Amino acid sequence: MNYKYFLNFLLIVTLISCGGGGGGGSSDPEPPSIFNPVINTFTSSSSSITSGNSIDLSWTTTNAISCSGSGDWDGAKATGSGSETLTLTDVKTYTFTLTCRGESSQNTVSKSVTVEVTESNGSSTNIYSEDKATYCATPSNDSSSYWLEEFTSNILDENIFTYQESNGFCATPGCPNGDSDFVQGWGNNEAQYYTSCRDGYSKNCNSETNTTENAFIENGFLKIQPIYNSSSPFEDPYCDDKSCSYTWDYTSARIMTSGKKVMSPGTEITVCFKHPEGMGHWPAIWMLPQGFVEGQKKWPQDGENDLVEHMQNHQAYETQSTIHFGSTGTSRNIWQIESVPANVDFFDKFHSVTMRWQTDKIEYFLDTQTQPYFTIVKDDRSEFNNDYWPFNEDFYLILNVASGGNGGGSPDTSKFCQDAECSNFEDKDRGRFLIDYIEIKSID
Repeated sequence: MNYKYFLNFLLIVTLISCGGGGGGGSSDPEPPSIFNPVINTFTSSSSSITSGNSIDLSWTTTNAISCSGSGDWDGAKATGSGSETLTLTDVKTYTFTLTCRGESSQNTVSKSVTVEVTESNGSSTNIYSEDKATYCATPSNDSSSYWLEEFTSNILDENIFTYQESNGFCATPGCPNGDSDFVQGWGNNEAQYYTSCRDGYSKNCNSETNTTENAFIENGFLKIQPIYNSSSPFEDPYCDDKSCSYTWDYTSARIMTSGKKVMSPGTEITVCFKHPEGMGHWPAIWMLPQGFVEGQKKWPQDGENDLVEHMQNHQAYETQSTIHFGSTGTSRNIWQIESVPANVDFFDKFHSVTMRWQTDKIEYFLDTQTQPYFTIVKDDRSEFNNDYWPFNEDFYLILNVASGGNGGGSPDTSKFCQDAECSNFEDKDRGRFLIDYIEIKSID
């Protein structure tokens, strides 16, 4: 064997022993699949708040074995989906980082959100330093389109307001009570029956003033009066000639402006109000899309805007504003709780909320404060990368007080008026939702 032949032989043997450079041979096992963790969403209910208020962090993940927080929060966090409410008191920019691990300890992913916390509005402390019956903004006719209702007449204007009736609504317009499309309890397990001035639907209708025992105008205020009366429950007139037989211990009123006073972006809406006191009362000033009553719009995808709500989780000095949106059967929301000093709470004093509504932007102001306590800008919210922003359409206004239900909580019946005269209270207005005025004007 000559030297050149010998070198060629060694080269062939070496290539065979290394698998020919082909990567290990067909008999080697396949490496295991590693699924990367994904943080699909990680959002805050607000990007800027004033000190002492709360935010809601929410997130969804895929393929995550575990998640944890860092930055200005810590601890283990839920995988799949989770949420956490945090009260922020320091004046600074908070950073919240969510880190999720996959099957391998080296396989991680992180996302962060920031929230700017500022001092309480400079004027907020000063405007409450004086003890007054009302801290509401003063109506001002300074726009090209202006409407003001101050309830100076004892007649509830039927050209503006319509009563809604019953203990629920039809998902399909015209469906009968008891039908599968009838949503009992207004979708929230509410206990009240909404009466009206239509024949048979109220125990005390004054046809001359278009008012009832549950909704009337007195001393310049619209008063919505929930009543609890178990000794003489209200009999549902719908059931007189139907197969159902319902009676209701709780009655109240729900008044809307659908088809009569319809609002669009480019509008500023202010309502001056005082909440009823006590667990079980769920007062609200809110808006639904025009066409919802007629079945042309659907919830939640066509939106809901709650200017004012007071629910079982709120203190006397707190109120909440919320927008709802999403797809069919999947509601999403963004909300903010605003507070006032405890000595000027929403049970004892009148306060106003102003919603300044523009295309792709909504702001909420309290009383005479010039800085919004809650701002939602479509392009700043990652939720609307996928979800439809429905708030560039026409909406109408709703005023009501629900009893109990998911938001009101278990009613304290001692805090409810127990007859039309509210004779069980010395101060009868403690059990009523009072509206001083409604102002609607264009943003010029």
